[in-house]
Amino acid sequence: MQLNHFSIINKTFDQELSDLAQLGFKFEPSLSAKATLESWLTTAPIAMTSLAATDRETVSDFLASETPLTWEIFYAISLQLLDFVAIFDFQLTEALTFAKAINLPLVDLSAEPSAQHIISAIYLVMNSRRQTGMTLVEHWVSEGLLPLDNHYHFFNDKSLVTFDTGQLIREVVYVESPVDTQNRGQYDLIKVEIIRPQYDGKLPVIMTASPYHFGTNIKANDDKLHDMNVDLVEKPLGRLTISESTLTLPDYPATEIPPADNNQAIEHFTHTWTYSLNDYFLARGFASIYVASVGTRDSDGFQTSGDDQQIAGVTAVIDWLNGRARAFTNRQKTHVLTADWANGHVAMTGKSYLGTLAYGAATTGVAGLDVILAEAGITSWYDYYRENGLVRSPGGYPGEDLDVLAELTYSRNLDAADFLANNPAYQKQLADMSQALDRTSGDYNAYWHARNYLPHAEQVKADVLIVHGLQDFNVTPSHAFHFWQALPEHVTKHAFLHQGSHIYINNWQSLDFSETINAYFSAKLLDRDLTLDLPPIIWQKNGVAQSFESLSELGGHDSIEMPLGRSGELTHFDNHYPAETFDTYSKSFQTFKTDLFEGKANAAIIDLPVSENLRVNGQIELDLCLKLNDTKGILSAQILDFGPKKRLTDVSTLLESKTIDRGRNFMLDDLRDLTLVDKPYQVVTKGFMNLQNRKSLTEIDAVPDDEWLQVKLHLQPTIYNFVAGDTLRLVLYSTDFEHTIRDNREVSYELDLGKSRLHLPTN
Repeated sequence: MQLNHFSIINKTFDQELSDLAQLGFKFEPSLSAKATLESWLTTAPIAMTSLAATDRETVSDFLASETPLTWEIFYAISLQLLDFVAIFDFQLTEALTFAKAINLPLVDLSAEPSAQHIISAIYLVMNSRRQTGMTLVEHWVSEGLLPLDNHYHFFNDKSLVTFDTGQLIREVVYVESPVDTQNRGQYDLIKVEIIRPQYDGKLPVIMTASPYHFGTNIKANDDKLHDMNVDLVEKPLGRLTISESTLTLPDYPATEIPPADNNQAIEHFTHTWTYSLNDYFLARGFASIYVASVGTRDSDGFQTSGDDQQIAGVTAVIDWLNGRARAFTNRQKTHVLTADWANGHVAMTGKSYLGTLAYGAATTGVAGLDVILAEAGITSWYDYYRENGLVRSPGGYPGEDLDVLAELTYSRNLDAADFLANNPAYQKQLADMSQALDRTSGDYNAYWHARNYLPHAEQVKADVLIVHGLQDFNVTPSHAFHFWQALPEHVTKHAFLHQGSHIYINNWQSLDFSETINAYFSAKLLDRDLTLDLPPIIWQKNGVAQSFESLSELGGHDSIEMPLGRSGELTHFDNHYPAETFDTYSKSFQTFKTDLFEGKANAAIIDLPVSENLRVNGQIELDLCLKLNDTKGILSAQILDFGPKKRLTDVSTLLESKTIDRGRNFMLDDLRDLTLVDKPYQVVTKGFMNLQNRKSLTEIDAVPDDEWLQVKLHLQPTIYNFVAGDTLRLVLYSTDFEHTIRDNREVSYELDLGKSRLHLPTN
């Protein structure tokens, strides 16, 4: 096991004493080191009789003996408090060796233990994570070290578990948005579920916007999936012109509506899906609210899928929390109520579509949104369903497109009355969407431009925290990379880049993610100083268990060139498969991927030896000289770290079930992490292109039959360590059965390897 602490804030000795005293640990620095240790242990909520100090003495025997306190003994005891098992996990005589091996935060061990040194060491240990996934201080507070008094208490500038989750207020309001997506002559109402602790003052808000929250229409989604087995279409030549569109908001008169009695909601709920990170903050004095926006169950409107109207349905809730919009007690709008319990500070959280809406909301610059935690979010919907002029499905979902996702998330149809009243009009809108997104050409157009948040990044005022998996080929790393690059210099930004796929990381054993976000949100949303010294990028190393590194940049400034072959060296691949093989691959893209990576599918395989340690940071560029015997074609490319060795899984492994307490016996969470396993290869990056768009996204050129072309293709950004002796395998091919349309025409591709090369960005 390796501990990676980014949440621990350096404090002066006086500040450490003050923090400890607030928890009931009142030390007298004039005491001996051993007496100081005893004071800590006798105050802590622990069974001291279960602890050993040395291989000969229990802690009780040690405290009563003349044996002097050493750092070996101090950390032997501390490791047991951190849930490591003496004799089995570590040897009592080698506690320091083990502590260093697991990267436990340590004080300066060069000095003999004194009372002051021991107090500082205690402070660090209490901020350290236990093996079971909670910091020691959080575990002790959850065990009753502090009372549940519904008031804020802080340790190391993080809010502690002192809010009673057994007395949560759960209420529903309907916020009036500024849009009318059905053209009914009235503003769409947005259903909002609120969960908040009881508190005499005003609470900050953790908001998750999820169009899935009130249900999904899986049958409609499946029925809408597109056929991928179609031929590539040759596109008319020319340059595309993209017009800007601005949302014109309707201006309806506001009718006079009476206030709710005592400003109280009348609709309540018991339990729905909640994000465990939000649950963590509930117990620490933050309200948790969920909003699904337009076109979802119990809200008004149509599903507009990522455009300004859907975003406006989200930001309207932030406006209401800040007194700039109205909310009603029910859909009939009989009474209005205000968020008199909210302090106006909002953070947005969530993964995938949830992180997408956080990105979109941030680019409006809405006042009151102080920070977003965007996890695997989409920043351009075109880049989710298209790539370089080519229809491309997100990883694992062949045949999906934005109209399919609209069917999934238009959950109003799950209520029969809503279906009868609105489905005919919705189906017309859906047909218009299917036409506008243009699967025939795969081109970028005004429809996609209206769902691209990158051009509006200069309007961001909130701090931006990005979480993204470098093995995420559903929402690819390009979304995080391009948003990072597009943000103006004045915006504070940080990124957590892990080696997983499309997953959450807040319950991992090796990373104090929740505690780090606690320190950040406690400062930003509670008007406290941000004392956390967080690096720009926290990157999880590939091929190493539970190891994270601080980096300063995303995208290297230097480049290494790797030729693909010798002068005059040629290779080729075909596009067409026999009917039986084509059918097999169409039914199982996993079978295709296995054959592709092992050189059994139609592809050119180029193995390049890595002669020295190399870190790729950014987008690898392919510069290829190729020709094909047709006037249209697909270029697909993947880079592998090829050869058997230990590599990380891309989905987390269950280490222990229901061991992380998000409050006090509240919403238990599993302990998980990526683990090392034997793997024959690792995908590093991939990319796809319609060869008619080889010059730019908005320029459509001819592909001359049987003429050499120079083609540049930027692959998905990544950060990846190659080690001397590794083999970099480049796989070049045409149809990809997971991602692209399944073009099975008889097309042959030829490559001049001597005139082709890789450009690897480094720093």
